[in-house]
Amino acid sequence: MLEASPRIVWLEAIGAILMILLGSGLHFAFVLLGGWTPMALVAAVNESIWEHLKLAFWPGLLWACLMPLPPRLTRRDVFSAKGFSLATTAILIVTVFTAYTAILERNFLVFDIGIFVAAICIGQIVSILMLVYEDRMRELIHVFGLVLFGLQVVAYSTLTFFPLNHWLFIEARSGTIGIPAH
Repeated sequence: MLEASPRIVWLEAIGAILMILLGSGLHFAFVLLGGWTPMALVAAVNESIWEHLKLAFWPGLLWACLMPLPPRLTRRDVFSAKGFSLATTAILIVTVFTAYTAILERNFLVFDIGIFVAAICIGQIVSILMLVYEDRMRELIHVFGLVLFGLQVVAYSTLTFFPLNHWLFIEARSGTIGIPAH
């Protein structure tokens, strides 16, 4: 375990707060900017599950770029850890949201917000664990984390503009998919 563990915990706690606040703002940014297409890259363009995953991912990427590096860690370490943590966040959001809405047959805003906050916090805990973990398998874990991170960047960069015909991308209320027509 790295000696800088308490610092990593504090940094990732700050990252969680940043992700929650920025993600919440990004929920409204596309509409507030009049449907400005470049904003669709990072902001929710509709109420589909996919668009809400971006609200955690892009602030997480920003934090991975800005986070001060504790001793003995590199930006590569941070991006690798974020590959795992941001995937965890997305999986939790999708799993818990779809489970509770299947059971209750509708969604509740307070639950949705709680899921978003809890998933980010759990994802940040995964990041902490990945950053303090030392083992001879670390290089393989790094490579896998970086690949996972890269795949997420590609997916979140393209699938709003070219959404799949899949339930994750379909707005439940209207049945629309992708960027609304102006």
